[in-house]
Amino acid sequence: MAKTTTTKTASKAPGKPSLFDRVKPRGAAAKGTSSKSAPAKGARVSAGPSENRLFRFLREVRIEMGKVTWPPRPELIQATSVVIVAVTIAAAYIGLLDLVWSSLVNLARLS
Repeated sequence: MAKTTTTKTASKAPGKPSLFDRVKPRGAAAKGTSSKSAPAKGARVSAGPSENRLFRFLREVRIEMGKVTWPPRPELIQATSVVIVAVTIAAAYIGLLDLVWSSLVNLARLS
């Protein structure tokens, strides 16, 4: 007996554009607006396009960080401890190999 699955499609709310409706090709101006129009009253005028990109990037980072599911504190402490122990073991192993190889090289050089 096979199960049939159906996928639910999100119904589009009337008057609300979807994500793809809002995306414009790069360099395309908004419909009905000119790229040389005066800034809106009370709008902040920025120093340049790179500053706008920086602020937009930082705003988007803040929004995305809000979507992150952060681990509980005990789990975070445990994971951090595991990483610290693993790094310590790897450092000791590499340090030991370095000591052995440098001793071998010094012995070979003296011979």
